[in-house]
Amino acid sequence: MKIKKEILNGLRCKTFIIEEGQNDYLYQEYEDSTYYQAKKKYDVIKKIKNNTTAEFIPDVYKYINYPNKSVLYTQIMPGESLDKLENKDGKFKFSNITKDLAVTLHNIHSVKDNKYFGWITDDGCIDKYEKFSQFLKSEFIRFQKIYEKYLSKEDIDEICKKESELLNFISKCDDYLKPQLTWFDINPSNIIINNNKLSGIVDPGGAKYTIKELDLAFIRMEVCKNDEEFKTLYNEYKTIDSSLNMEIIKKLSILVELDDIAIRLQDRIFIPIPYCSNFKELIEKIHIN
Repeated sequence: MKIKKEILNGLRCKTFIIEEGQNDYLYQEYEDSTYYQAKKKYDVIKKIKNNTTAEFIPDVYKYINYPNKSVLYTQIMPGESLDKLENKDGKFKFSNITKDLAVTLHNIHSVKDNKYFGWITDDGCIDKYEKFSQFLKSEFIRFQKIYEKYLSKEDIDEICKKESELLNFISKCDDYLKPQLTWFDINPSNIIINNNKLSGIVDPGGAKYTIKELDLAFIRMEVCKNDEEFKTLYNEYKTIDSSLNMEIIKKLSILVELDDIAIRLQDRIFIPIPYCSNFKELIEKIHIN
């Protein structure tokens, strides 16, 4: 194996472009608490590829478990990540990729092989929550343990009010929300652009069974710079699946930001504040050193 280049792609893992035999691969190493990620990503992508057309999802070739780490070999998608492209010249238009992005997301969401909501866990099983609101509660409990280490009671109270708002809303929808495979945590670093067109969506590290609106909420909060950009994607997806619900997407923006806040606090990682932030003042107080 010859390492050709180290790149930044994905949290909590080392990523390289390598040459092995006659081929180049994207090669990722996982250790300690993320050891299970290689197999999880392999399984998720294989599941998608085996169930639907997924032109913009990279092929995965193999994963290997070593005593102290696991590794994953993935197809290299040509181009640059959206965040790097935007930082270069600002000429890229999000509308260039919305049709292909909407189709790809719908293909992922159409993989139907699970009746419970939840994380895909270390051993490949699924956390079993019968209702989406139960899954949300489990996420809030996870976040709370992080908040208690870093935030004031006043800040936590503000977050709890928003959590209650979201739970009350979702509880009224619970009976018709069904589990769907979601890519989860789609951000500009895992959208690959080549010649101003979509090349691929990479790194399904957060993949889980939730609802399609959560993937759209992540893009609204983490990728789009304004409502006009988001509406182009929303309208494209709506032509494929008319059941897409804008109100749910907007409410789930709360969960997206809570997830980001937890990452900011625990991993000390800078994440831009969304244009439609629910917690702008609180986030501005969090200094990343």
